[in-house]
Amino acid sequence: MNVEIVNGRIVDPASGHDEPGGLYIANGRIAGIGAAPDGFRADRTLNARGAVVAPGLVETEMGRRLMKATAGVDDLRALDATMPFGRVCQPEDVANAVRWLVSDRAAYITGEKINVYGGAS
Repeated sequence: MNVEIVNGRIVDPASGHDEPGGLYIANGRIAGIGAAPDGFRADRTLNARGAVVAPGLVETEMGRRLMKATAGVDDLRALDATMPFGRVCQPEDVANAVRWLVSDRAAYITGEKINVYGGAS
């Protein structure tokens, strides 16, 4: 399935990308950012206006650098016991929220911020 997400803002701190634009997904993988790749034909178009997925600390390279710089933590696994759900958020946790938000099950959702931080404050 090919999905086009329009009216969004794509933010990727790792690459420095932060601008309005579309996201184009082909068979579950990002095929293009900003503009559709040549020959891309969407099976479904989703309007992302007003929808926000807001993760907290995620076990990524950026999350590791952040915790090392701000708290001197070298291994995010050391923080598991301090998290309400017993572990640091994983990239899959964020992906699952996005999958739900773009699914038919969330077709009537608009203007919502979905926090993906496992109850940590």
